[in-house]
Formats: sequence, structure tokens, C-alpha cells
Amino acid sequence: MNAGSVFKPGSWRRWIGPLAVLALGFVLIYPIFKVYLTQPNSKIYAYSGDALVLYYNTEFHARYDNDAMLRNMNYPDGEYIYLTDAQGAVSNLCQWIHRHVTDLSNRTPGVIHSINLASVFAAMLLMYTLLRALGVQVFNAVLFAPLVIMLAPQFRRVGGHFGLGYPFLIPLAMLWFLRKYRVGKFEKRDLLVLGISVFFTFNNPYTGFNINFFLMLAGLLLWLFEDRKTKNWRRPAIISLMGAVPLLWVFADFHLFDHVTDRLSPQWGFFFYHASFEGLFHPPMSVLYDWLTRNKVAVPPVEFEAMLNVGIVTTLTLLAMVLLTIFGRFSGKNRPTWHKLTTAHRIIILSAFCLFLLAANTSIIPVSEDWLEDHMGWMLMFKASGRLGWAFYFALTVTGVVFIDRLYRLTSPWFMAGIFSFVMAVLWHSEINQYVKPNMADIFHDNFFGKKFEKEMLDVIEQNGIKTDEFQAMLGLPKMMAWSDKIHSDIHFNTQFNSMRMSVATGIPMINGMLSRIGLKHSMERVQMLSDPLIDREMLSKFPNQKDILLLLGLDHKPLTPGEQFLISISKELARTPTYALYRLKLADIQTQVAAHQQAALEQMDKTPPPLLHQGYDEQEAPIKFYGKGSRIVSPEKDVVVEYTSPFERDTQLVFSAWTYIDARKWGSGYWEFRTYDPAGQEREVTTFTIGKSNEVDGNWLKALQTVKLPKGGKLIVKTKHKHDQLIDEVMLWPIGANAAVNNVEENTFLFHGFKVRKQAGR
Repeated sequence: MNAGSVFKPGSWRRWIGPLAVLALGFVLIYPIFKVYLTQPNSKIYAYSGDALVLYYNTEFHARYDNDAMLRNMNYPDGEYIYLTDAQGAVSNLCQWIHRHVTDLSNRTPGVIHSINLASVFAAMLLMYTLLRALGVQVFNAVLFAPLVIMLAPQFRRVGGHFGLGYPFLIPLAMLWFLRKYRVGKFEKRDLLVLGISVFFTFNNPYTGFNINFFLMLAGLLLWLFEDRKTKNWRRPAIISLMGAVPLLWVFADFHLFDHVTDRLSPQWGFFFYHASFEGLFHPPMSVLYDWLTRNKVAVPPVEFEAMLNVGIVTTLTLLAMVLLTIFGRFSGKNRPTWHKLTTAHRIIILSAFCLFLLAANTSIIPVSEDWLEDHMGWMLMFKASGRLGWAFYFALTVTGVVFIDRLYRLTSPWFMAGIFSFVMAVLWHSEINQYVKPNMADIFHDNFFGKKFEKEMLDVIEQNGIKTDEFQAMLGLPKMMAWSDKIHSDIHFNTQFNSMRMSVATGIPMINGMLSRIGLKHSMERVQMLSDPLIDREMLSKFPNQKDILLLLGLDHKPLTPGEQFLISISKELARTPTYALYRLKLADIQTQVAAHQQAALEQMDKTPPPLLHQGYDEQEAPIKFYGKGSRIVSPEKDVVVEYTSPFERDTQLVFSAWTYIDARKWGSGYWEFRTYDPAGQEREVTTFTIGKSNEVDGNWLKALQTVKLPKGGKLIVKTKHKHDQLIDEVMLWPIGANAAVNNVEENTFLFHGFKVRKQAGR
């Protein structure tokens, strides 16, 4: 078959294959999605974590926002919707439909499900067309197109992180490449492909990276392989431009309209979630993984983002292909080997492989991670580099199907060929049942954004006489901030679940921010709202009015921090349900009570002793410091911050206090490690404090506050732990239950329990 003939119009027979693919695809995915295929708004895939946030973002944005700013969280700043996990393009589409076509209130989950599932069927059709364009027989193209899609890494995302669940995009890019390879000129249909590429790059940049980087590389490789003469620039230029234009468009938009200047850059380190060969061929739950572990073969652990499982069928066919390629060089016999693949097919494989190398990066390439972090710039904010390997999954599985098809052609009689393909398909589907279906088993939950469940929230408001227009924003407790390697939260289910539902039901935005790539200052300001009463709240000057704050406290929580307890103590309870309570918090009360706590500390300043140990690092002036003149850069693993021997005649509990500097680029939050030893030098206890979990924020500094039990005559050794150096200041120790103060006469503040407190005028 001519590789380009699939693009030519023909008789009605050419529709038999696509219709068969859709029919087979429906039969295969119905047991997984069931009611979502007929009543897409009746259920939701999940009601916590990433999925809940994605539902919440789209529902709120469609109903209450009116532009590309997402205002449901991070109040009052909001967030540029395309730089969140909000499915920016889909959410804006829902907003437009809601305002100009039909009311989408309580219906956006169904819209999301419908778009995702339509993309699955589109992916099957495109995969069928791609296989046909590569010369695969209709029978095999129909049989394997749905199977390739159902094993794809994006397919597993449809039931959770559905902003990534669009498996049609990479097959579309590969098919478009084949078309341009054949015709070598712009066509009207290219505008449609460009529009799809731009839309989904805005919707989630990871999906755009996959298709656009692939096309840029494919154009470059085409020029290297075939068109290196200057006069033959047109084809590779067209292909590479199709990849470059959407990326330039999207990032020009980000540069022009992003209002945040301190987005987190190297989250968790350079491209933290890598791809790997283990994840490509034998990730957990795959058939090959089970075989290896049953046979006592040691298998390295595989992180979720690296799980690109091509499956046992593709693995075996690729192995056979490699062996036949090697054997063919010596035998000279005609075999379906690498050199039999078309040039276009080889370019698809090599382009995808280059992307896989980028996805795997330092896990397989010996290059300095520190150097990359110093030079990769904005790219570092996209931490899940493993997703860039998705194109390699498609390149390898498509190659596997092409190989199966060639073996099919060599097998006779015809029914034996059919049996061979069918057996391969059954084995492929068995891997889907083992690897994919368990991951999609728990995806049928009540649609908690539906009208019935929204009424539950509104009934609580009405029955307790709460007037929603008296509140400018909501604050969820305990702390709920994500996602960042600088700030950590143990997200409490009752807080997240009920606050997001209450926000959608009432239209009240949240001060909290569960948003990807959130600005560091925005995160720090919002955590500071939960800080110790001695700390001034910078957020108070940013609120646009003096309306009250609605506190939502998720019940059955872990013990609250002193700052969280402080907010509850100065608030008035409005309502209580079995899972959450609502409170009224007045802004003026925060200011009044913080001032009162600071005054109480000030009155004790002169009579409060200094801490047992104080390291202020003021011997040499530093440009960044918390208090005094200096600070200290600490090298993790090497530098001991504290080595303190107990002078007490009994076991003593000490309070450790220290400040760590945080910024969006260099200085991150690791953790403190505390080791105690008895007088004989035997280690007694090892405890840690995760800096990012601290609620104590002053400027760009986070405070560690840890109680340590030190044996009589024993020793305490304290270190920081982090991938990089850290900047610390004002390290202190004092006995639990006592007070500790540091008064530098040159400063207009003093330290009380490690917190900065303003002095009276003239002191």
C-alpha cells in the first residue's frame, strides 16, 4: 500500500475501517468507563487531590470569572489560568459557553468527561489512520489501534489528572508529519492542526511540549537525513515551524500577561520526575515486571511519571526486530528489519527517542544537574519531565504493530496469519486488563458538584442565617497550600473537600492556593495568615475591603498550630456539621490581637533572659539576613549547625528555633535533623523538622520550631538536610516552658522566642 493513499478520497469502503475501530473501541472501553459514556455528568472520577481541584477550577471559572484570570483561589491576587492545573483552555471554553450559549452551572464535570472521552475515540481513529499510512493492513490497523491508545500513559490520566488525558495529540502530530513528508507544502487543513496544537498547549503545556518538540525535532532530522541542500529547506522548515509557532505563541503570552514575577523555578531539582528504561519496558503492574519479579530478578523502583509501559507484545516484537536486523546482516535474507522501515518512520522513532532522552535526562545522561539548573531558566518550573517521553511510547508501539503486520503478511495460510494477529491482540489486551484497568477501578463517585450536593452546602448557609455577601473570601484550615517544594501541606480531606464545594456553591473565593507553579510571595503571604500571633500579616494590606473572612475548619484534623488556633480563638462560630465548622473572622480583630501579643512580649523584653545558645552570625555582614548583620550559608551533610552538650543535672527538653531563607530560584526548604547522644556517645534519638511545613513566615524566611529531649550530660547535634546549600539565621536553644529574648541595640526590633517584635519608640 502507498503510504500516502490513506489521505486520498475513495469509495464508501474506506469508512469500514474507521467505523470498525470506533465499534471495537467502544466495546473495549465500555467496561472501564460505563456510565460516563452515556451520562457523563452523573459521576466524578475522584473527590480529593488533583482531580477535585481540576473539577473545582473549571466549575468556578465558568460560573464566576469573566476573563483568563482564575479567581477561585489565591485571593485577592488570583492566578493566570494557563499557568495552573486548571485546564485553562477548556475552562475558558466552558466560561464562554456558560455566558453565551447555555448555563453550565453544575454541569462542567460532564463537559470535561465528554471532551476526554471524545479525545479517546479521536485517538483511536487517528491511530488507525497513522497505521494505515505506515502500510499496515486494515485488519491489523482496526485490531491494534484501540489497543495502542488504551495502553498509552495519557489513557491512565483520563480517570484522575484528566488535564493530561488527551491521547489523540501525539498520533495527530505523527500523522501530520507523514502528510507534510509526502506533500511538502502548506494546506488549509494545517490551520486546524495549528489551532488544536495552540489550544492544548495553552490547556496544559506538557501536552503541547510533546507534540511541538516532536515536530521541531522531526523537521530537523528530516533536513539532516534527506534535505541538507539549501534549496530543499521547505519541507523541514514547514514541519519544524508547526512545532515552534505554538510554543512561541504560548510563551509570548505567558511573558506578556503573567502577573507573577517569582514563580517557582527548579521545583524539587532539575526535571525531578524523570523517565527511565525501566518505566518504558517493565514498570510495576506490567506483564514483564510480574515475570521478572516472579523469577527473582531485581527490578529498580519506578516513579509514576516514568511509567510509559509499551507492553510485553511491543517489547518482544522490538527484540525480535533487533535480532533479525543483526541476523540479516550476516544471512542476507529478506526479513522485516530496521532497514525495511521507511525514512519517515525512522524519523518518527528518532525524534521521539530524542524527547525520551530529554525526559530521562540526568537519570541516564552524565551531565551536571547543578549546571542545568543554572542555565535552563523557566523550563525548570515543569518538573515532570517524564511526560516528555510519551511520544516514544507511541513510536515504539506503532513500530511493534508495523512489525506484527509484516509477520502477518509473511504467514500463510491466511487464517493462520489471522490467528497470529489475534493472539498478539489478546496478549496486548490482557496487559491492559492487568496494567490499566486496576488503575481505573475506583472512578465512580457521586458528582459532588451537582445540584443535589450543592443544595446541601447552601442549606447549611441558610439554616444558620449566614449572609454570604458579608464575606470577601474564605480561608480553609488546617493549612492548605500546594504544589511546591518550598511550602508543604498535609492536605486535610475534610478541609479540601468541603471548602472547595462551599466556594463553588457560594461564589466566595479562597485565600488558600492549591495551584501549580504559584508565585512564592503569594504562597508565603497566605501561610503567614496562619503564623504565630507575634507576626504581622502582610496580607491584611492587600485585601480590597474590610469585609469579613469566612473560616472553614475541616473537622477530625491533626492538632492545630498556635497560629491556626489563634485565628479560631478570635473568630465567632457560625455553623457546625459532622465534617466541618464555619467561623466569622474580622480583619480588625487580627490586627488588634497581633498588636496585643506584640505589646505583651515587649513588656517582658528587659526581664527575659537570652537563650541558652544563640548563633546570629553577625561576625561578617551579609546582604540577606533575618536579624542583625549576618547570616550563614550551610552545606548539607558537611556542616554541623549546632553541637551542644547539656549542662543540666537531669534530662531536659529544649526548644530549637532557626530561620531559613526561601526564594523562587536558589534557596529552598529542606529539613533539620536532630541527633541526641547519651554521655557515653550512644545515639539516643533522631528527629526531623520539615522546613516547608512551618507556618511561621516573616518576609522570605521560614522558622523551624522543634522540641528536643536531651539526656543528662548528653549531646545534641543539628544539621540541615537538602539537595543544595541553605541560608540560615538566628539559631537558638532554650528550655521548654521558659522565655528567651535577644535585643540588639542597633535594631528597631528584638527577638522574642525567635520572632521579631517592634520596640517602643525611643527604646
